[in-house]
Amino acid sequence: MSTIHFRIDDDTKRLATQAAERHKVSLTELMRQRAEELAEEEREYQSHEHEYCHEKLIEEAFDSYEAGQVEFISNEEMHARMDKLKQLAMQGKL
Repeated sequence: MSTIHFRIDDDTKRLATQAAERHKVSLTELMRQRAEELAEEEREYQSHEHEYCHEKLIEEAFDSYEAGQVEFISNEEMHARMDKLKQLAMQGKL
């Protein structure tokens, strides 16, 4: 758990306290709820940002493929190439 301290002007505090009373909670509880809402909003944003970045990487990979700049290989071919690289690395030939 963490504690947040911040300063606000008297009028803002008065109005926020009135809003909390209207919601039948303390000002502290209302601020906690708002902070939790902001945190959830940020989690949602970050989740979608990650999805967007992932989609962009996939799109770029297909664009490179269509431009003839890369080649896609099968899983078996990838393992064969990795095994060969591992052997070369173990022999100090990389």
